[in-house]
Amino acid sequence: MDKSIESIIQAHESEVGALAVNADGTLIATASVRGTIIRIFSAEEGVLLQELRRGSSKAFITSLNFHPQINMVACTSNRSSIHLFEIKKSVEKCIETKHVGFSNETVQKNPDGENKKSK
Repeated sequence: MDKSIESIIQAHESEVGALAVNADGTLIATASVRGTIIRIFSAEEGVLLQELRRGSSKAFITSLNFHPQINMVACTSNRSSIHLFEIKKSVEKCIETKHVGFSNETVQKNPDGENKKSK
């Protein structure tokens, strides 16, 4: 079975500075070269699921990663900061739209739904 997907995602107004795909291949996270916004897209359809604000000042994102087991994305930048974001909303939208790879059990692993940010 061919699992390749061909889709063009208009992720940001400027160039993409960082990109990550979750372990299941169902979510894509992008950050622009400005480094202020991280966007989460469905890999299957390229639909924007969630937008996360890293900050208002420009930063070079040095790392962007999905946690392998819980619904979180982490990013680091040249501004000596680490940001952790809850992505429960993205996972719930994938379940609602019947995207593959998620179930209600996935959401229950991380019950609180607020974005978390750490410096």
